[in-house]
Amino acid sequence: MRLHTAELVVDQHGTVARWSESAQDLLGFTASEVRGRPVTGLLAFQKAPPAAEGRCGNENDAPVVLRRRDGRAQACHLCVRPADYFPGGWSVTLTPVDAQPPNDAVGHAVLDTLFKQSPSSLCVYDSDLRLRQFNPAAQGMQGVFGSHSIGLTPHEVWPDSNSKEFEVQMREVLASGVPLLGFDKRGRPPDDPDHEHIFANSIFRLEDPQGHILGLATTAVEITDQRTAEERITLLAEASAVIGTSLDVVETGQQLADVTVPRFADAATIDVFAPVISGEEPDSDLLNLRRIGLQYVGDAAVSAKSRNASHPRFPYPLSAREDLGEEPHRIEVLLPGDDGEPLYRGSNGMQPASSLVVPMKARHTVIGVVTFYRLGPGSSFSDFDTLTARDLASRTALSIDNARRYTREHNAARALQHQLLPRPIADQAAVTTRHYFAPAATGANWFDVMPVSGARVAFVLGTTNEPGLAGVASIGRLGTAVHALADLDLPPDEVLARLDSLVTRIVGQDHSPSGRETDPARTEIKCLYGVYDPTCGRLSLASAGHTPPVVAEPGGNAQALAVSVGKPLGTAERQFTPDHFDLLDGSVLAFYTPTLAGDDPPLHEGTTPDWLTGPLASSTDMPLEELRDNVLASAPGAGSSDRGAILLLARTHRLDEDHVHSWDLPSDPAIVATARSLVQRQLTVWGLEEQGFVTELVVSELVTNAIRYAEGPIHLRVIRDHHALICEVSDASTTAPHLRYARSGDEGGRGLFLIAELTQRWGTRISDTGKTIWTEQDVNEGADNTTE
Repeated sequence: MRLHTAELVVDQHGTVARWSESAQDLLGFTASEVRGRPVTGLLAFQKAPPAAEGRCGNENDAPVVLRRRDGRAQACHLCVRPADYFPGGWSVTLTPVDAQPPNDAVGHAVLDTLFKQSPSSLCVYDSDLRLRQFNPAAQGMQGVFGSHSIGLTPHEVWPDSNSKEFEVQMREVLASGVPLLGFDKRGRPPDDPDHEHIFANSIFRLEDPQGHILGLATTAVEITDQRTAEERITLLAEASAVIGTSLDVVETGQQLADVTVPRFADAATIDVFAPVISGEEPDSDLLNLRRIGLQYVGDAAVSAKSRNASHPRFPYPLSAREDLGEEPHRIEVLLPGDDGEPLYRGSNGMQPASSLVVPMKARHTVIGVVTFYRLGPGSSFSDFDTLTARDLASRTALSIDNARRYTREHNAARALQHQLLPRPIADQAAVTTRHYFAPAATGANWFDVMPVSGARVAFVLGTTNEPGLAGVASIGRLGTAVHALADLDLPPDEVLARLDSLVTRIVGQDHSPSGRETDPARTEIKCLYGVYDPTCGRLSLASAGHTPPVVAEPGGNAQALAVSVGKPLGTAERQFTPDHFDLLDGSVLAFYTPTLAGDDPPLHEGTTPDWLTGPLASSTDMPLEELRDNVLASAPGAGSSDRGAILLLARTHRLDEDHVHSWDLPSDPAIVATARSLVQRQLTVWGLEEQGFVTELVVSELVTNAIRYAEGPIHLRVIRDHHALICEVSDASTTAPHLRYARSGDEGGRGLFLIAELTQRWGTRISDTGKTIWTEQDVNEGADNTTE
């Protein structure tokens, strides 16, 4: 059978990439048997016959003797040309000729051709891994190979590289015969010691026709730019995933330092203008830098205690003394040790370093600077490094600016929450209070204790999950509304109903930036409102989704009050059930936010949290300050800084008969004088004769109006509080009087005007049986201070 011309393709590493059917017909090997193996394995290593020489007449044509699958030799003309359809590869054409027994000359000719024509580095090592031959392309590897390299092992040829790892791989290929492709050999070559170079290496085993191992062949292609780009892309991707996950300015700066050392630099410092840390706008005119991030090689191996004691000093950028500028710039610096502590262990004195100073800009404003250091000699930063550093600094600047804005809003929200706290109020005869308040970072909390008519006191607690200043503003509006509703003397359930209407309107009026209405489900406002009456010891409560308080009686029994908990405000529920509880004198009420329970599961209605039971059980004679501290010590969530917390303790007091006197009067004009006389005698008993004239005038006016405009019996009550004298006149009418400003010619209409002028406060309280008009007069008394 006459054999025709055959073709195959060899890649840049010298392995068979394509094997045609004509090549199989010529040599007998199938594609699976030769593809991926060195093309030199097909050589018979015999001399070419004289008749074969000069056959083609082309400088790329050479005689060669190949080994057939059946062991016979096949003489061929070999034409080698670049493969147009296989970049970097070579097209080999085999033309069979009549041959005499081949000799080694053809094989050597092939090797010579491959060595001279290959654009890739090609080296031959013996079985002892000693270099025997290399091609001109290897000589172009930044001075790694030279005439002195013959007979040396890879790590002796290029000591400043990972050649020892390369030798391990070479021995494995020598033992197994399995080629290795794509091993990255990296290091600093002699002709460019300032920069690391990377070469992709492949290793193949060389065998003679009898299968004897002759050594190894290696090819190498420089991929420094490709690998550097891949590593930088990976670094930027990981930096994007890490930097900005915290809304803390300092933590964000440290994230950049941690992600870049040692992968990009040996050390990194991140400095910002001082106002940025507190959430304010940066002031570049002051050049007052503060360090928020520091990392250096070996820092992770040092304990936290010793690290604080032996931190090397990385000075602030020299350019910061004048102007940071807006573009990155490279500086050669000398780094001092810290108090004699060298920058490197085992060294001392000044340390040379290459630094890359990169300003951080956010919204076209420089907020700080990142400085990268490479500490070894000849470790300068390249232009590509500058581009990478600029990208890292830009990403970090945006994250720091976001954290700065959050810090500013967070600080404003916390300050505003403190402003919403109740101001110190006058001593109350009804209760003694102590509280703990921690402002929330997410959401807002609020409470208040308000004196209302009749020596009573009102409690209110509110929470919202709406974040930032918007949540604090919502709580502030509710606080103002509660004060107004408390002055109207409305019952707790009606106060919550009106607050619910207010919240519904507020949510409906607020709009998102896109113009769509805010989803009410996103905002949840819970509120608890109660009123305690010291004249009868009754506490009235209503809850809109808020946790009920816990009461501890003087006997030591502590339990949660069974309050009917309605839905949160803003759900248009407006059906809140009031609950009434009669408390013993000296009982302690504990109002609290659920955040004090920490991560503990919510309690069922009517159950008492364990962390409250113990401290409250011993609260009979304990000062409220000490009791508050005990409760906080056992509360799981007392130390939370994000969710905030409120604890309000109130010890109740009862006003005995010596402080409250009342009379039922008939609806008869003649009874006005009697009413004045009764009140005057009681004032004498209390030692308040100085208030007698004004009090008689008030009682006369109120009783007269009740007789004139109402029906049924009249009830007169005077209360001696520790700071006020209270007069109340009740009748069966629900019509509230209005203050009039009489003209000079009018005969009436001046009664309530005189009362308003002569007393500190007055008002009307509507009840189920009618109304009560009350007045308060200040009484100076230094004794009986109920505030602990």
